[in-house]
Amino acid sequence: MSPRRVCLVTDEIYPFTPGGIGRVLHNLIEDSLQRGQGVEFHVLFPSHTTVKPREVERHFQGKVKAHVAPARREWDTSFDEGGVYPPPGAFTDTVCHAQSMELLLELRRLEEEGTRFDVIEFPDYRGWAFCAIQEKLLGCGLEGAQVVVRLHSTGGMLAPFERQLLNWEHMGQFELERKALLDADLVIAHIPGVAELNCSFYGFPSTWLDKVRREFPPVAAKVAAVPPRTEGEPDLLFVTKIQNIKRTDVFVRGAAGFMRRFPEYRGNAVLACHTASADYLAYVQRLIPEDLRSRFLFTGPSKDRDALMRHGIVVISSDYESLNLTAYEASGAGATLVLNGACVAFAPASPFKDGVNCYTYGGSVEGLVDALERAWRAPALLPVEWTAQPPYWETLRKQPATARLASNGDLPLVSVLITNHNLGRFLPETLASIADSNYPEIEVIIVDDASTGAFDHEVLNRIEEAAASGTSGVKLIRNPMNRGLPASRNIGLRAATGDYILPLDADDCISPTFIRMAVEALERHREFDVVVPATGYFDSDEGRAQRRFIDYALFIGDCPSLGMVANRLACATSLMRSSVFERMRYTEELTSYEDWDLYLRLAHAGHRFLVTNALHFHYRRRKGSMITGVNPRRHHELVFQLHQNLPRPLPAGVQLAAFMLLASPPNGARAASAEPTAVAVSGEVPLRYGVVDTLNSTLKRMPMMHRLLKRAASGLTPEGAEERPTRYALVDLLNRTLKAMPVVHPTVKQVVKTTSKLSMGRR
Repeated sequence: MSPRRVCLVTDEIYPFTPGGIGRVLHNLIEDSLQRGQGVEFHVLFPSHTTVKPREVERHFQGKVKAHVAPARREWDTSFDEGGVYPPPGAFTDTVCHAQSMELLLELRRLEEEGTRFDVIEFPDYRGWAFCAIQEKLLGCGLEGAQVVVRLHSTGGMLAPFERQLLNWEHMGQFELERKALLDADLVIAHIPGVAELNCSFYGFPSTWLDKVRREFPPVAAKVAAVPPRTEGEPDLLFVTKIQNIKRTDVFVRGAAGFMRRFPEYRGNAVLACHTASADYLAYVQRLIPEDLRSRFLFTGPSKDRDALMRHGIVVISSDYESLNLTAYEASGAGATLVLNGACVAFAPASPFKDGVNCYTYGGSVEGLVDALERAWRAPALLPVEWTAQPPYWETLRKQPATARLASNGDLPLVSVLITNHNLGRFLPETLASIADSNYPEIEVIIVDDASTGAFDHEVLNRIEEAAASGTSGVKLIRNPMNRGLPASRNIGLRAATGDYILPLDADDCISPTFIRMAVEALERHREFDVVVPATGYFDSDEGRAQRRFIDYALFIGDCPSLGMVANRLACATSLMRSSVFERMRYTEELTSYEDWDLYLRLAHAGHRFLVTNALHFHYRRRKGSMITGVNPRRHHELVFQLHQNLPRPLPAGVQLAAFMLLASPPNGARAASAEPTAVAVSGEVPLRYGVVDTLNSTLKRMPMMHRLLKRAASGLTPEGAEERPTRYALVDLLNRTLKAMPVVHPTVKQVVKTTSKLSMGRR
């Protein structure tokens, strides 16, 4: 029988990195290897790791194989049989999304070389499991593997306890972490209460807890009995980390209060740990009363940590911990423990029992002073008792192969709804992309919204004639008057007979494999209702044919919080169950953002989305796009209308902090635009545009020179491309030229960045 292959994805591993995650993983590997349960361990690190794979393998005596995902250049795409995977620079919601893709591509590479895993476990922090989970659910790779997320502490869970400045990156990470936890095959929690807390925090349905497995890990070496405390005054010890979530301030205030209440106590308060923030350290130091300052010692981590703890009272005042290894280590070393009982890691269901193996308090400074008195006066306590449970991978059953739809069976019908208004010149290519699909059961419905162009009339007349003669199955609906895009889509929905709906604008295209992939995924996974394709922008037919995309739009799917201020939900074209339209339609009063509006309402109603990693939707950049008319004021008006359509009250788990991003988006309204481009999705105007705008303002002071340069640069925008200032077309041309020189482009970009910062500093 072949061994079960387990891959642990991490950027922490003891003894090479600090941090509790690395210690837990190390202990799990060692414990499992000692039992000899036929497990082959692999560890996968992201490219930014400083850990050397060979050192890890030597440490585990060759019983663990270590891999590092190779770094990708900012604008390098990746190709395999699944299609084109976007480059790191295209990810504008959070850098964690790009890292998740990097890890997925390495897992795919290992799979192609024959290393197929039974288990791939990710930490919850950063949402790194997102891309791997989507790839597996869509049947695009990692078949047979169980993709697991272990609950340590997400950035989203920690944020309420930390002093963080909210920004787009944090909110993007919050949604990626949430989505990874929601969609994972299995979730591992160490102690009771942690999974329930996550479930409530993210607003998951109670059924999410059904896929949570609670397993207490090996946390520390077992001891027969607590070593006796030596004679003399014990010090008050803080040995976790000087960090807001660890509530160092409560420790300092409680220690000072204890010294004030009991002047006969002559010990010190020792902070023997790392510092997470110099600002927070300074804040904590200011809390120390002047007359007690000499008794508060900031020593940094102790070289003999066990000896230090054996002679002291260890205080752990954290507001939140999913599992605190220090508490177990301190108990084993013989320390007297004082713990914040309001923290879930030390709650009544945990191994910690007040008055038996620790002293707890309710989280307040006054409560800490009382607990310190008990610890000071009371006799030694018993050691903490715990039992490590065998990890899930030792009893794991093999995952069945991904089911495929039979090619000759009764396949669900897909209704492709094409809306057209004076885009007839692009319609043949759009229809050709549907005809190229490897999925046979498709009905095509074209809704023409009262086109006025002669060319459109000619194309539509031919389609109508072909349908009447029976040589074409395309249904054509011609609006007698212009109804607008959302109304035209609703008209198409009323005519559709398919089990699935795919809206498609008349100038856009889909990949040949998208419809089959999406239908198969939704047939397998009834809990999902929408499949969102990652989007590549093209500005010429040749570029699309060669899959040379000039921009990208990448999505998270159902992200109900960030989705209220930025469209990271989906692009205009997604495959959806027709049942979602039984109670919802496109909002016809909207003149733009109608897709964003629909997807946001779906997300808030609890509908779940799958998102492709490879690029399957091809969006044409052209002149006259609806989105180009959305200025900052109009953008806020539209977002206000979107919010009026949301349910009241908002669903549990929605983070209202997202509205802070809407109040002051970077670079104006484009930050939250629904336009599916990397520029719009990121919320950041490209650096090159800012530079050329400054140059343009200067040249306008010289009218003759400005007119000559503008005339010389005219004609750079390709026919049919999105209309924009000539200077942008010129600088984009220069940028594409520089990107062809990988050594030159980063250098020029850095010089321009530095110059821009210096220029801003002089203003």
